Amino acid sequence: MTMPLKFKFPIHFLLLSACAIISKGVLAEQKNVSTVALDRCAGHAVNEPNLFIWSHKNLRVSKDSLHISSSSELEESYKALLKRANRAIDEGPYSVILKTSLPPSGSKHDYYSIAPYWWPNPNTKNGLPYIQRDGERNPESKSSASDRVPLAHLSNNVSTLALAAYFSDDKRYAKKASELIRVWFLDKKTRMNPNLNYAQAIPGITPGRGIGIIDTYSFVQVVDSIGILRYLDQLSTKQVEALKQWFTEYTLWLITSEHGKEERRKSNNHGLYYDVQVAIFSAFADDFTALRAMIDSVKRYRIPGHINRKGQMPHELKRTRSFHYTSYTLRGFFDAADLGECIGEDLWNFKTKRGVGIKLAIDYQADFAGKLGNWRFKEIGSFNTKSFYSNLLRAEDAFGDGKYEKKARHYKQANNDSLSRLLYPKTLLK
Repeated sequence: MTMPLKFKFPIHFLLLSACAIISKGVLAEQKNVSTVALDRCAGHAVNEPNLFIWSHKNLRVSKDSLHISSSSELEESYKALLKRANRAIDEGPYSVILKTSLPPSGSKHDYYSIAPYWWPNPNTKNGLPYIQRDGERNPESKSSASDRVPLAHLSNNVSTLALAAYFSDDKRYAKKASELIRVWFLDKKTRMNPNLNYAQAIPGITPGRGIGIIDTYSFVQVVDSIGILRYLDQLSTKQVEALKQWFTEYTLWLITSEHGKEERRKSNNHGLYYDVQVAIFSAFADDFTALRAMIDSVKRYRIPGHINRKGQMPHELKRTRSFHYTSYTLRGFFDAADLGECIGEDLWNFKTKRGVGIKLAIDYQADFAGKLGNWRFKEIGSFNTKSFYSNLLRAEDAFGDGKYEKKARHYKQANNDSLSRLLYPKTLLK
């Protein structure tokens, strides 16, 4: 059951009590003078898109470079973006009502996904309860019975199309992105209810789990895409207000539901990604008090709880893909730092009393650039440098001291078509 569309709730009141619970860790302090440009959330100025993670200043730099020269350093990234956009324009729309299964609520409007590493029980006639086979992905979790793949496609295609529209001035891309958003979030016949009650279900054991909340982390890029589409006049003020209402309701569910409370208590990347989701969805809905509460949670709890004095993240180093999850978790911290800029908080240079901060963590991983063979923690399969490369460009964009760009050069050839080059272009165009 969802709340009425006109329902409004001061999310920050709930968040203040929530943060009081989770912020009993190491108290932190900020003594550094900021060296980063605090330029997010510029959309509150006139004639600027309302962005939270992406920077319009960076997007303008990339667009100007592409229009000045066809031999721009960013040309390969731009071509790859348009290729993806041309494919995306013929895909979808996506909707939770198209899945072949029916959630326990009886409403297809409720999101439903299946835990990926759980399989039908071979010892029972009906296959219940499912049993765990760690590391072996059940194809059912990616089948038409689940909403997880359509949600991922929705988020990726919306951001691809919105950025392609911005850089190319081709309204076809923007119109398609707007259609995808309307069908998934707004149209009564096809919209998703703002909850994840049935995410990562385990048939025969539980209808849903808090761990499934990470499924909607990709909505972070949808929020910035909405800002681009409104800037391009492809979403109306009324539609944006309706989207803000949807995310207000979803944020309230994140904070008050048992699944949300469970995920908030997680000490690994799940807890961090929970904080960032609540932060950006609150900011999008104009609740900057709630945003400040979550940034405070990152400062007082997530940073000291994740990062040790060496810059390592022990929770992620225990994983079988430790390098991948180190990059993955750093992305969450970087997103939090970008959101901090919206309220004038410099998380990039923030340190706890023990000297621990985001910069220490990226410095630790960056030291392995060009010498991944020295990484002594478990990494099954080959090293995927895509996220690592992106993080190095983001760090250079934030700190601008040249060292991260030098580290990134080791992986430039393999990532010459990376979207990150368009999002963080300044150091590449010197």
